[in-house]
Amino acid sequence: MKHLILTTALVAAFSATAHAQDSRFTLSEGYAYQQFDEFNAHSLNSRLGYNLTDFIRVEANAVSGLSGSSGIDCPVGTDCSSIEPRARFRYGYGVSVAGEYPVSEHLSMFARIGYDIANFKATAGPSGDDSGLAFGAGADFFFNDAHGVRLEYSRTDFDDRDDASSWGISYVRRF
Repeated sequence: MKHLILTTALVAAFSATAHAQDSRFTLSEGYAYQQFDEFNAHSLNSRLGYNLTDFIRVEANAVSGLSGSSGIDCPVGTDCSSIEPRARFRYGYGVSVAGEYPVSEHLSMFARIGYDIANFKATAGPSGDDSGLAFGAGADFFFNDAHGVRLEYSRTDFDDRDDASSWGISYVRRF
């Protein structure tokens, strides 16, 4: 619910001013499959982007975990005789800078680098916030001037956890 309220607030805040900005803002909402070393997760992603130039974009993202907890192996040095080890991705957020290459009027490729913070809950092993360098690549395909689809791959090198991979598809709206 918080995710939906945040997305609605972002659309309302930027849609009023964005028309004069010549489609510099983008808002995307979509699904991602995340693969951590200990477990896999599904999430809902929101991303607000602003094109500084035709080739450089800054983005802020918010991620909400959709799936319940997953069973994991018992962490080394932990007594799991009385509990079932489970882990869950709860939410995350981050910022990034993307280099964009417009292939055609409707298709652009991008590579991005940024910093992500994520929250995890585990019955055994590390819980709480973790952060790290995030990088990825993908493509935006627009059907017309305002509506499109985004496909992307992203990898985050967390400080306390192993790396995580994410594959996503999103609806994109230009303002």
